[in-house]
Amino acid sequence: MPDSRFEGIIGVNGSRKVEKIRKVEGRRKMEGNEMDRRNFLKTTLAAGAGLAISGSMASLAFGESSGNDLLAQKSLVELAGMIRTGETTSRQLVQMYLDQIKRFGGPKGLNAYITVAGEAALKQADQLDAMAKQKKFMGSLHGLPIAVKDNLDTQNIRTTGGSKILADWTPPSNAFVVDKLEKSGAIILGKTNMHEFAFGITTNNPFYGPARNPYDPTRIPGGSSGGSAVAAAAGFCAGAIGTDTGGSVRIPASLCNLVGLKPTLGRVGRGGMMYLSFTRDVIGPLTRTVLDSAILLQAIAGPDPRDPDSVPRPVPDYINATKGSLKGKRFGVPRKYFFEGIHKDTRAVIDESIKEIVKLGGVVKEVEVKHMDIATPTGFNIVLAESVYLLEIYLKAFNPKATIGEYLNQMGPDVSGVLGSQIGTPKSKPVPGYAYAKSVREDRNKMIAGFEEAMGSVDALLLPTTPLPASKIGEDVEIELNGKKVNTFLTFIRDCDPISVVGYPAITVPAGYSSGGLPIGLQMVARPFEEGKLLQMGHAFEQATNVRKPPKL
Repeated sequence: MPDSRFEGIIGVNGSRKVEKIRKVEGRRKMEGNEMDRRNFLKTTLAAGAGLAISGSMASLAFGESSGNDLLAQKSLVELAGMIRTGETTSRQLVQMYLDQIKRFGGPKGLNAYITVAGEAALKQADQLDAMAKQKKFMGSLHGLPIAVKDNLDTQNIRTTGGSKILADWTPPSNAFVVDKLEKSGAIILGKTNMHEFAFGITTNNPFYGPARNPYDPTRIPGGSSGGSAVAAAAGFCAGAIGTDTGGSVRIPASLCNLVGLKPTLGRVGRGGMMYLSFTRDVIGPLTRTVLDSAILLQAIAGPDPRDPDSVPRPVPDYINATKGSLKGKRFGVPRKYFFEGIHKDTRAVIDESIKEIVKLGGVVKEVEVKHMDIATPTGFNIVLAESVYLLEIYLKAFNPKATIGEYLNQMGPDVSGVLGSQIGTPKSKPVPGYAYAKSVREDRNKMIAGFEEAMGSVDALLLPTTPLPASKIGEDVEIELNGKKVNTFLTFIRDCDPISVVGYPAITVPAGYSSGGLPIGLQMVARPFEEGKLLQMGHAFEQATNVRKPPKL
């Protein structure tokens, strides 16, 4: 029998046609509110980008194709329905994605994957297809090819962490989330490109090459889960999994026109993850639709005995949680800090999105999140101290005698610079113990209090996901923003990192485009363990606006 959570979405025993799914995803009316989505897109483009909108938007880097290109861009929900109704098979999907990767996704192309497990994926697809013929389904992800970030252990596929140090490392067991995915019927299609050891936001990897943004291959996809974003956006998988320490799911999702969900700290078990910070790390989905993120979160959420910070609380029905409108929902807009110094296109797109939320019945007011002046030093004190310890622990599984100092000269310059500042060189000055303790116990709690106060009378905060659209590949140190040279890393993480420090859940959804056709995302932040609320609000906004268009490869 199919997973009962899919009843009403894909139908019991797969009897409900895919057209029904499209109606669920494409519903234009929500409790009496109907909106011209095409008009919203034009308004947002014009306001945020100064574009001359005509009957055609062919100059932008998106469009629709036929055949494999069109099938590759279907939502995870649609593909699940097609497998259950027999309109396609898992083998056909795997082969189609492998063909797309070969055409567009290799090292000289978008470079989404470090390792593609093609033969193993096809073999698993055949086994799952045999079950499907008998109307037997493992779960909600039966037969769906999923891409996994290369810092999550896979016992049958090498796990490099984006580093040459681990180029030949195959872990002895799967990460918790990989086991959960496979138990739901997913096929791990491959391991995606990433910023080395997740220490950055460009995914300009010195050993495996840069991942490239499918909306403009000269630009970054974001990071550190850049390969997962490229794979999902370009149609190289049905959906993808990433990790987020300071924006590493949300930033690439925003820059690549995707939905990216950062769950609450403790919602998804992290056993078998290549940690940077046990105070900040989370695992989340990157998908083409909000409903797809709900399905993936449903599959991977839950307590993990290998993760002492995972929370043993029931996993809600995230799929049904997506139902509902924005009418009566209360939103806070924290313009201080989060909107300061942002790109003009980003400001215009986010402001237009907020106006549309009001038109859809949302109630918006300005709020202030206090203590943002300590956000960056607090976050860095925590992650620097924890990452040295945690990364060395992981390397010891590969080499029991491993030390950070021993491997510094085998790391890329940005990673060796960060880690070398803490340990392994004569100039190393590690974060003092008292500074780490103060950041974890005092300053982080101040920030949590600031978020609690700001959200006291609202359901969620609305803010940009990133202060600007995607920058050029190679601008790893500095970028230009509003006529000034600014630090690339600190600028891109600015609106995501504070949420990671406090451990709150957040979602980014496509909101519009820049003057060059680059995607811009809207970020929503809720209280701990209110992922269902984020999915509901994100889904309502997505269905009303229909901003996302696939890239033209």
